[in-house]
Amino acid sequence: LWENSSKRNHIQSILNAGDINLMGMTYHPAYPNMDGYLNWVNYALEQNPDTTFFIALPWQTEPASYTSATYESNWIAGHPMVSHGHIDTLRAAFPDTEFYCIPFGEGAVELHKLYHQGNLTDVDVLTTSGSQQGLFSDILGHPEPILVELSRLIWLDAIYDVDMATYDYDPGYNTDLMTIAGDIMGRHDP
Repeated sequence: LWENSSKRNHIQSILNAGDINLMGMTYHPAYPNMDGYLNWVNYALEQNPDTTFFIALPWQTEPASYTSATYESNWIAGHPMVSHGHIDTLRAAFPDTEFYCIPFGEGAVELHKLYHQGNLTDVDVLTTSGSQQGLFSDILGHPEPILVELSRLIWLDAIYDVDMATYDYDPGYNTDLMTIAGDIMGRHDP
C-alpha cells in the first residue's frame, strides 16, 4: 500500500488527523521485506507518537492444494518466522512503541484440519461449489462466513482481550468457534 500512491495518500490523510492510536498491517509473501512496515510506522508515529501497531497474519493461499497436515506445518514454520521476526525487528527499531501479532490465519488451519477429520459439520466442502457451504469461496482461499466469524473472534480477543471462555455470544455454528479462537490466542506468544 505504501507503493500505491492513491492508497498511500488516502491512508495518510486518515493518519494526518493525529487521533489514530491503533494501526494494523498485514503480511503478503510478495512483499516479505520490512520497507513498507518501517515507512508506515515512521509516518504514523510522526502523526501520533502514542500509536500501537499490529501485524495481522493471514492464512496461506490456495488452501485446497494442501493436506491439512502440510497446511498446519506450513503455518507452524511460517508464523514465527514472519510475525515474530518482523515484530522483533520493529520493536528493536522503535523500542518505545508497542507491536503485536494477530494470528487469525491459524483459524483457517484449525478449520481445515477439522474438515479433513470429518469434524466440521457446518460445511459441505473445503472450497465452495454451487450451493454447498464451504470453508473457502475460491481456489485462492477467500473466506466463507464460518471462517470470517472465527477470524472476528480471534481479532476480538487479540485487540480487546475478550476471554472467549466467558464471552456471552453465540456465533451460530455447531463447531465451537469460541473455544477454537480462545485456544489459538491462548497458545499465541504475544
